[in-house]
Amino acid sequence: MSCSWLWLIVNLFFTLISLSQSRYIRLPPVNCSELSPIGTSITQLINILPSSNWEFTFLTRTSVISYFLLDDLKGTITVKRRLDREDLCRLGICSCSNECLLKLEINALSDIYTHIIYVPIIILDENDNFCFFSNDIYYLNISENVPLNTRLILPIAHDPDQTPNNIQLYSIVSNNYSEFRLDNQLTPSMIIIEELDREFCDKYYFNFCAYEGISNQKRSCCTKIILTITDINDNSPKFQHDQQSPLIIKISELSPIHTELIQMKAFDPDEGLNGKILYTFSKWTQNDVTINKIFNLNSDNGSITLLKQLDYEERNNYELQIQAKDCGSNSIPTYATVIIQVIDENDCTPEIFTFSPSDVRFINNSIIYIVENISLGTPILYMTVSDCDSNENGHVAMKLISLFNETSVVQLEKITDNTYILKTNIQLDRELKSFYSFTLFAYDHGQPKRSIENHFELHLIDVNDCSPIFENLTNYSFYINENNEENFILHTFKIFDSDENDYITLEIKFNNEEQYNNIFQLNEKNQLIILKSLDYEKQSFYEFSILAKDMIGHKTFVTILIYLNDLNDNPVKFLTNFIQYQLEENQNNYTFIDHIQADDKDKNDQIIYNIHSDDFNQIKDYIELKSNGSLYSKKSFDREQINKLEFRIIANDSKFKFIYLFTIKTFL
Repeated sequence: MSCSWLWLIVNLFFTLISLSQSRYIRLPPVNCSELSPIGTSITQLINILPSSNWEFTFLTRTSVISYFLLDDLKGTITVKRRLDREDLCRLGICSCSNECLLKLEINALSDIYTHIIYVPIIILDENDNFCFFSNDIYYLNISENVPLNTRLILPIAHDPDQTPNNIQLYSIVSNNYSEFRLDNQLTPSMIIIEELDREFCDKYYFNFCAYEGISNQKRSCCTKIILTITDINDNSPKFQHDQQSPLIIKISELSPIHTELIQMKAFDPDEGLNGKILYTFSKWTQNDVTINKIFNLNSDNGSITLLKQLDYEERNNYELQIQAKDCGSNSIPTYATVIIQVIDENDCTPEIFTFSPSDVRFINNSIIYIVENISLGTPILYMTVSDCDSNENGHVAMKLISLFNETSVVQLEKITDNTYILKTNIQLDRELKSFYSFTLFAYDHGQPKRSIENHFELHLIDVNDCSPIFENLTNYSFYINENNEENFILHTFKIFDSDENDYITLEIKFNNEEQYNNIFQLNEKNQLIILKSLDYEKQSFYEFSILAKDMIGHKTFVTILIYLNDLNDNPVKFLTNFIQYQLEENQNNYTFIDHIQADDKDKNDQIIYNIHSDDFNQIKDYIELKSNGSLYSKKSFDREQINKLEFRIIANDSKFKFIYLFTIKTFL
């Protein structure tokens, strides 16, 4: 038989998938025969997903995935090895109380989407096992005076297949004996319906057959039973309870060793050895090795105790056949069935399985690396929780905790009962904080609760999103003296960038490239150098910009202002070395002659003027020179007395002086 797929629902799932970039997708169950050949295709996941470049991987590494192959490009799931349902049940890979269900979770990744696809596969039982009896011949003994309606327990045939492929019917072939009637129950027995007489017949030979499967595929297995009739000890033990109904005992899986489950009590009215009862497991119970390792039956008092602790997750149901037999000769055993149902206790700790989207780096199941500019609400981790316990003991919940009040950084969102997604909850900035820690706490709902904590570290990967910064300044103003040395280091710039490992370069931006280019320069140490000596008299102020730029072009400008301090580096000069004035005689006293003006290129340098002459006394009687250079005649000239005055004027600044020759002549 090949696997069948409920393909009619595919279109509905395709519509749901395309509504979101990340979804947990539950597909309808796939029925797959346990006889499916290797290579049988179960489903092709790419057909139910939007068109994209998909990559498929198994979500968790469990024993289930060893039975299937997954095409990582098309998502085709095929049978990898024999799907023996009976082996799967025996190994506990699937629970066979109802159906053998295998659960696959597939991680589907593309450039756009990230999906988890849940694929349930039901392994259908086939009639692939033949029934058998443990022995070819069974020897049974029974007393000749056994009461009517006594049940003689017959051997059980074994067939690991599931109903209706397992044992359905027993029969005695070619039974010509009227003394017996076969009772076809779960445990077959032969009922004595007529009194036996050993002297008439001391042995009976039966072909005992078991039939399996449905009517059109019915198969059988047979064994021989030799029944010997004895003539001793005519009373058999009887159990206190109704032997037709099994005793059901419920016991916790945490019950300690040596716990007594029940004490079987049977009575035999015979006296002596014929009335002394020994309790044992039936042959068919003894054939179950597990039962003999776990349970002990006291042969004297019928007490059933534990030899080792039970485990619900390993096996939750045991059927014991207790045989009570007296010690007399030709004793006829009596049987009772005890069904032990193991009660599940909360003895398993939850487990957390994690995996990350393709664009998130996840190391050692605990360290997460994401870029700092990740979008708000982006999934960074997927979690699946599980617990081997059943019911509330296996119902697991999970929450987000932190010792550092950092739970607001990420948000835990529940997708299904056991699947969660972790998303970013705030806009992150590595420059504000580059590292966060948090804890996922998973706990079940049993009593007492069991829990597990997984600790995680969230590291932010730097993105070049910051511009360079100039040592907390936006404008640089410098005041320096003119006549500086060549290659003078004006300033060393300190530039910072909050991004990691960012390389910053500096360059000068001139408003007047031709004029400034040969004057200022930046070296490899980020030092601003003045290449030439500056002259205040030529230019007293310079303005340009420094550009700081990182590797991807983030820019920061600062303005550089350079003010030159004027130095007294220029001498006082007159335009000529000689000047002559002619004055009319008899002019009024204090007649203004001229304003003497010397030239000094230095700014704000004060020039002082003084008269110098060998005949200073005569000159001062006629001429007065103010310190600001204003020249006056102190009294009127008489040409007949003096027709010519000759003197020098000295111009002084704070450093230099200059002598200027003046001649004054009078005329009529």
